[in-house]
Amino acid sequence: MSDAIRKIGVFALSNAPDAGLLEKGCANLADFLHAEVVCDCQTTPDPRKMAGDDCSRARRFNELLADDSLDMLVAARGGYGVTRILDKIDVAALHRSGKWLCGYSDVSALLLYAWKNGCTRLIHGPMICSGWANIRESKECLREAELFRKLLEDVSDGNGNMRLESTMTLKRGCATAPLIPTNLTMLNSLVGTTFLPELSGTIIALEDVNEPAHSIDRKLNQLRQCGILGALKGLVFGHFTDADDGSYIPEILNEYADCIDGPVIIDYPLGHDHPSTPLVFGRNCTLEAN
Repeated sequence: MSDAIRKIGVFALSNAPDAGLLEKGCANLADFLHAEVVCDCQTTPDPRKMAGDDCSRARRFNELLADDSLDMLVAARGGYGVTRILDKIDVAALHRSGKWLCGYSDVSALLLYAWKNGCTRLIHGPMICSGWANIRESKECLREAELFRKLLEDVSDGNGNMRLESTMTLKRGCATAPLIPTNLTMLNSLVGTTFLPELSGTIIALEDVNEPAHSIDRKLNQLRQCGILGALKGLVFGHFTDADDGSYIPEILNEYADCIDGPVIIDYPLGHDHPSTPLVFGRNCTLEAN
C-alpha cells in the first residue's frame, strides 16, 4: 500500500447514501487501506432523493478539495445529480491539489470533465455503499478491494503502462492509447456540452446498468453519428447489468464493433457487477485482441 494515501475524504454528488451502508463502508475502507477516512455527506435526501441541493453538494465537494490533509476522495454512491453541478465543481483546484478521485456510474461524468482539465489521478473504481460496505460479506467485493489496493501499489511504483487481457474478441487487432473507462449513459449525457473531453485516439471501455437493449443501441448509435466511435483506437465493452431484452445485446455490440478502426473486446469485468476491475482514467494501455 502506498504511503501517500493517509487520509481519505468521502463525498456525495448524486443521490443521498444510506446512513448504515455509509458508516460501514467508511469503516471498512479505513481498515483495509490503513487510512483515516472523513465523511461529509448528507444522508437525509432532499425531495428529489439527492444528497442536498445542487449548491450544497458542490460546496461540500469543493471544501474537500481545499482540505490539504486529504490524499484521496472517494464517492459514497452514484445515482443521479453530478451533471447538474459540473459547472460548480472547482476542477482547477482538483488538478492543483494532486488528490486521487475515485468513483464510477454517475461520477463518470466528473471523471470525464476532470480529465479534460488535465487531472490524471482519476480512478474508475469502488464506491463506499456499493462496494466497500460489503467486503466482509461478499467475496466479489473483497476481490474488488484487493484489486483496488494493487492498483494503488502499481501506480505508486511508477507502473505507467498497462495491458488489457482479451476476454472475448469482436474485432482483432492491437492498439496502445489512453484508456477511458466510463459509463455509457454519462458519456452520452456530455455530448454537445463543454464538459466532454477530446476522445479521438483513445481506447474507451463502456459499461451501464438498468438500460434496456434498445437504449444501449440508441446511445451507441449517437456515439457513431457524432463521430466518437470512428475516431477511437480501440473499444472495450464491459458489463451491461440488469438490461431488459439482454439477449439482443451481443448482436448490438457486434454491429458497432465494425465502426472501430482497431481491436474490440466484449465482456470485460467492468461495471456494476462485482468484482469490477478498478482502472486509472487516462492511463496508457495496450489492448490486444486475438
